[in-house]
Amino acid sequence: MTNAKVAGVLSLLVLVAISSCPRHARAGHAVDHCLIDKKKVMRDCWHNIEKNFGDPFPSHGSICCDTIRDSKDIHCVCDRFTADELTVISLSKFATVTHKCGNGLHAHTHYAGYRVPIITLPPPPPEGA
Repeated sequence: MTNAKVAGVLSLLVLVAISSCPRHARAGHAVDHCLIDKKKVMRDCWHNIEKNFGDPFPSHGSICCDTIRDSKDIHCVCDRFTADELTVISLSKFATVTHKCGNGLHAHTHYAGYRVPIITLPPPPPEGA
C-alpha cells in the first residue's frame, strides 16, 4: 500500500512540474518553418537570387518556383536572411523571383533595408519563340 501512495505522489509531482514549466521553455523544440524554408530557398534558388549573376526569371515549373510556392510564409523567409547571406544575394532579385513564381512579397514592405516595389513582370514570350 505504501508503494502505491509513493507512486501516486511522484506522479502528481511530475505532473505539477511539467504543467508549471513556462510555455516559452517548452517551445524550444518547436520547428522553425521560416528557417527551414529559407534554407530550401538558398539551395533551390541560389542561381536566381545570387547578387552578381542570378537570373531573376525562373521558369514557372522550376525547382526554385516549387520551393517558393511551397513556402509557408515567404515574408518570414526574407526576414531570416543573415547578414552574410545578404552580401551574396540580391533582395531585389528575390522579390522578383517570388512574384514570378506566384508567391510574391507584398509591395511597400521592408526587409533588411530593402523596400519591395510594385513588381510588374514582363509578358511571357510568344509561343514558338
